[in-house]
Amino acid sequence: MHRFIVKTHFFFLLLFFQNHLNAQEIEVKNITLNHENLVALEKTQTDNLFDLLNNNELEKAHHQAKRLLKVLKTKESYVRIQLLLSHYYNKKTVLDSMAFYADKALKGTESIKNDSIRRILAASSYNLLGLSSNKRGLYESSKKYHLKGIEIVEKQKKGYPYYVNLHGLANIYSKLSDKENAIKYFNQCLQYKEDEEIVIGSYINLGSIYVENEDYETSNSYFKKVKAICKEKNNWQCQALSALNIGVNYVSIDNIPEALKYYNECLEICKKDKLYIIQVIVNQNIGEILFSQNKYQEAELYYLNALHVALEYDFLEQQKNIYLKLKEIAVAKGDYKNAYGLMTRYSEVKDSISKMQNDQDINELDIKFKTLQKENEIKDLTLKNNNKMLLLKNQERAIENLNLQKAIEKKQNENEVLKLQEVTQNKVNQINLLQKDKELKESEILREKQVRNIIIIGFLVLLIPVIALSFVYYQKQKAQLLINKKQQEISAQKNKALLKDQELKLVKAEIEGQDKERIRIAQELHDAVGGNLAAIKLQLNNSTYGKENEIKRINTQINDTYNQIRSISHNLLPKRFHQDNFCEFVEEYQNKLAEASHIQSYFSAHPRNEINKIDELILNEVYHIIQELITNTIKHAQANNIELQLNLIGNLFNIIFEDNGKGFAVENNKEGIGLTNIKNRIHQLNGNLQIDSTPNRGAIFNIEIPII
Repeated sequence: MHRFIVKTHFFFLLLFFQNHLNAQEIEVKNITLNHENLVALEKTQTDNLFDLLNNNELEKAHHQAKRLLKVLKTKESYVRIQLLLSHYYNKKTVLDSMAFYADKALKGTESIKNDSIRRILAASSYNLLGLSSNKRGLYESSKKYHLKGIEIVEKQKKGYPYYVNLHGLANIYSKLSDKENAIKYFNQCLQYKEDEEIVIGSYINLGSIYVENEDYETSNSYFKKVKAICKEKNNWQCQALSALNIGVNYVSIDNIPEALKYYNECLEICKKDKLYIIQVIVNQNIGEILFSQNKYQEAELYYLNALHVALEYDFLEQQKNIYLKLKEIAVAKGDYKNAYGLMTRYSEVKDSISKMQNDQDINELDIKFKTLQKENEIKDLTLKNNNKMLLLKNQERAIENLNLQKAIEKKQNENEVLKLQEVTQNKVNQINLLQKDKELKESEILREKQVRNIIIIGFLVLLIPVIALSFVYYQKQKAQLLINKKQQEISAQKNKALLKDQELKLVKAEIEGQDKERIRIAQELHDAVGGNLAAIKLQLNNSTYGKENEIKRINTQINDTYNQIRSISHNLLPKRFHQDNFCEFVEEYQNKLAEASHIQSYFSAHPRNEINKIDELILNEVYHIIQELITNTIKHAQANNIELQLNLIGNLFNIIFEDNGKGFAVENNKEGIGLTNIKNRIHQLNGNLQIDSTPNRGAIFNIEIPII
């Protein structure tokens, strides 16, 4: 600008110095004009990126936005790029990043001087923050953001920033069950014809409200109309929402086949276009239908699919609802332990939502305080600008007076211009001398560069061997780490082998004890009972029945033999549960084996006293059955958890044994000696055995023995 003034008014150079203030004012105006042009140019660039985003060229828009962010010069364009990045993460359903860039855009608007642009961009930021809170299930926070967005542009011409926040507010009122306000604001949104998405969204939400009024026919007519429009425009998200709502309506009128048809169509669209939040909802809806049909396994699968997406993308409200429903399925299946865990996760997510809601309220108060401070600063700046305007008006009057003096002093300046020409010639000579000095300095700089390059090359020559030695040292360390890791693995395998040996020794000792007991019983039967029976047989053969003394003697020997058999039978029972303590002994036996094998064990008996009073012969067989079950689990199942339940229900003794080991296919399983012994003992007691097991899912043995 200075060069322009010198060239145009060269002959009035002295007058230029007198009018220097006027020239500065012209220069300021010219800089403002250049700024406006720069804003317009950068706005065109950001608008092109928004076009890419709207055409679903998400990655291309994201890449160009990151690159453009490095070269932007104006605050307005910086804020627009932050808004674009927030929209990008909204489409990706990455809610944390969406809220981060929206908040960054909002803070950037504070430094924009143009009030109209600042308000529009701030309203857009509030809308994105409201949408992020809405998708997280933080409805009150979302409502506050949308109200701020409406308030900030309400006094301007009502355009997109106003109606997009109005649509978001109507959506929140609908979720908060304020149907009157929701219908009112959705109808207002229908008046804005310049944005198709707002109109379509309003129709969809109005259709949803008709659903709640149980007018399903009218509701479906809205949804099918919107679905046709969206299909024509290739709007996948809109199609998915329409199909979802039509399916919900068909469920309400018990037309399940049609409902599943539209749900499956919606699911395909969601997977194709990565509409994660809708994918979560439609999986929940299909799961609800299957649950109502008592298809618990299939219902659980759909709910788990929904939970996987909700956890990945931090949908807190959906996580809460899914955990609650999975709990109901677990209860229906009788899996109360899993139900308790799911209820715990439900409470944790619910508490997390409450905490985030409180944090949002605190942030709102902080923003309100900062906004009030900014408004006061703006008032002060406005007052200062008014004072500057008055000063500029006074300066303009001074400029008019100077222009009058210009005509008077014109002739005087012509003489002085000649003198200035001579001065200019001297300046040209000085410039030539300076040019020569510059060339000398450039040659010196060139030599310095050459010396610096030589130093760098020498440094690199030294650096390369150092890097090579470092790499060799790194490889050596890496090899040493691998050796250490292998040694740790070998040690772990040795420990496992020792533990397994201990387990086998316990089992072997128990089997040896059983063998010794069998030998002892055989000896007693042979020596005592066998001898008595032989004596009785001889006496019967050698005596007559008429002799009363002989008959009494034989009767006495028969009684002795009976008592010996009874004593041997009693000795078959473990000595520790002779005195009505069968349950306590079994529990102690189970815990000792489990502790030695590093297995968690659980035992329950109901009612204990009644079970302890069951016939000793039955308890003896049950004890050996339990021994076989625990031994087989330790040897073969690779379980880390076993559970034994004893229940006496009327005249039925029920034994349930469960482990979480590797399981087996019941229909393909080859019975070993242990399982055969178990079945034989149960058969002798006229009992019944049911086995429930699949590979990698553990095993459950359910035994029922009648008590006569």
